[in-house]
Amino acid sequence: MKNKSWIWIGLGVLAVGIRWILGYFPQAVESFYTRGLFLAFRKALDVITVIPIPFVYIVLGGILVYLTLGIVRLVKSKDKFLHKIGRAFLSFGAFLGGTVFFFLLFWGYNYARLPLETHLKLSLAPLSKEDLETSLKEVIPLVKEQRIQFGKDSVAVVASHLPEALASLIRSDLQHTLKDLGYPYQFSPKVRQLQPKGILLRFNTLGVYFPWTGECNIDVGLHPLEKPFVMAHEMAHGYGFTDEGTCNFLAYLACIRSKNSFIQYAGYFEYFSTLAVNYRKYDREAYTAMMKSLPASVKADWNSIIENHEHYPNIMPKLRHYTYDTYLKVQGISEGIQNYNRVLMLVKAWEVKSN
Repeated sequence: MKNKSWIWIGLGVLAVGIRWILGYFPQAVESFYTRGLFLAFRKALDVITVIPIPFVYIVLGGILVYLTLGIVRLVKSKDKFLHKIGRAFLSFGAFLGGTVFFFLLFWGYNYARLPLETHLKLSLAPLSKEDLETSLKEVIPLVKEQRIQFGKDSVAVVASHLPEALASLIRSDLQHTLKDLGYPYQFSPKVRQLQPKGILLRFNTLGVYFPWTGECNIDVGLHPLEKPFVMAHEMAHGYGFTDEGTCNFLAYLACIRSKNSFIQYAGYFEYFSTLAVNYRKYDREAYTAMMKSLPASVKADWNSIIENHEHYPNIMPKLRHYTYDTYLKVQGISEGIQNYNRVLMLVKAWEVKSN
């Protein structure tokens, strides 16, 4: 038992060491891991996760049973107290080592891959207040145009507006986008809606990718208008992209290129929302005036999303922010949780290159 524990601890440490070294060789990671070994794991996970329930439930349930049995064996053991404590720490270290090892092996080494902007030859630069204003003036007419299809009154869109087989449509839209951008796309990450409502939202999280199962999970309590974009974002993780801003960028392109009008609207609305929130930091008065000038239907959608989130107040928001911010920085994403807003620079650079 001791030998096995040390093996798993050693594998975890080795995996972290390899991750550190690979950080210096992004092109090699892209060629041999992201477009090689990772794809093999990805296809295998697609086969394993065919059951119609979130596989994460089974994994977490198995872990709970394993830990419970371990505690029972430890309590029943006739070993001395200090020896029991030592065994407990050793077992926990083995569990942690195994968790880290499979996290990196199945997906985590993608953190060291070639950045999307390098692959697409995009020149990124921070957006000024003027850049944000320009982008808002360009996207607001598109938001208005898309929204008209679902009514002009002050009634927010509802679940009935969602297309059937939403996940399949989003997957197809993202696959076409990845193909156009020159990325592997020939596999099918599953999307699961986790119960109960608010299980993720209460931690200020809309969705989460679970590397150990390869599943893309979203909160079933999400507002209908949020679901297409969040699904596309989590699927982008499933295709091997780790950077949050990159996943937002891919989700944006996939949604606005969709043949489904609701998915298109969801993509433009999410991009508009990100622009607006960032613009508010520069000029709150201008932001307020802009929001007042929006059609009643768009304002209804905005308020409806806010009201929906208020049903699920955050649990320990500061701890969640600090923990995830630290995690991203440890993985080499220097801006931490602000990385989500990197989508604005990517979209701007993409538009400049396209024009």
